[in-house]
Amino acid sequence: MGCIYNEKVERNIAPLLILLMVFGLSLLSVSYYVSEMGWDREVSTILDLFLTLVFLLAGYSVILKGRETYRYSIIGDELIIHRMTGEKNELVAKVKLHEIKKLHVKSHKTNLMGMIRKNYCKNVVRKGCLCEYQAEGGSKSFYFSPSPSMLNKIQTGLQAS
Repeated sequence: MGCIYNEKVERNIAPLLILLMVFGLSLLSVSYYVSEMGWDREVSTILDLFLTLVFLLAGYSVILKGRETYRYSIIGDELIIHRMTGEKNELVAKVKLHEIKKLHVKSHKTNLMGMIRKNYCKNVVRKGCLCEYQAEGGSKSFYFSPSPSMLNKIQTGLQAS
């Protein structure tokens, strides 16, 4: 095919911050209700420390997810996805275009299987395009957020192969 196309997608951190705030408020309410129930002061203090640690770990995870950028590339007959965090560049997916079975664009249905699929989208909450492909004797899939021009290039490559 001989096509070369690159695009970079940055993650949107706003939905993650909202989830983090809701999570923090729920931890505060649990801590308040434990203290109102009359538990021992030492147990309440240990629970507060544990809940604070969980909130800090969740906040650290949100900050790391917010710094991620994805680069989607079509080089020859391969779709290549890189995750970039600061100076670190990591290959996360490499799929030959003829191995792609289906490309579902913006499916708004939520299912349990969709929660465990790999997500290389710019928005963690709203999934983008679902790519199902054949690899190593099995079927795999992932979500990503391509632009309309990249989708056009992929579908042209699918028709050519």
